[in-house]
Amino acid sequence: MRMRSAGSSVELTIEGYQFPELAPAADPSDHDATWLRVRGTVGVNGVEWSFVDPCLMTVEAQELLDWLREVAEGGSPEELWFTEPNLAFALDDSNPEGAVLRLTFSNESAPEETSETPAHIIILNMALRDVESAADEWASELRPYPVPCRQLPNGT
Repeated sequence: MRMRSAGSSVELTIEGYQFPELAPAADPSDHDATWLRVRGTVGVNGVEWSFVDPCLMTVEAQELLDWLREVAEGGSPEELWFTEPNLAFALDDSNPEGAVLRLTFSNESAPEETSETPAHIIILNMALRDVESAADEWASELRPYPVPCRQLPNGT
């Protein structure tokens, strides 16, 4: 998924499961089987860094897709944080044509030279059609990594 704005760019891709030997569909309650290794490449004002980290579970990656789709449709979703506090997405402002997204990169997802800083924030001013394109790209990334079905307490 690629997102760009004047002087800033973010690309996120899924590298695979953190533990590919675990079968995600075998036990829906085994969260270890659903961790995804995310590769990020971030550039802002001529400074670029990258990371690879298991920072999203499949259900969280789906939540990110839903969040992007809501923004693209002109909605105002709440800030999105995940179990691992490496990434966060927020909508700072929007209008009928565009949205201002605030992406936060922390811990293993932050640039090394700022690892002592709690977070690195990127602001992206994007047209809604570009947010929709990013959502479509993220959906393609997610296709091989389905969210496991959860059984109801009665076993169905």
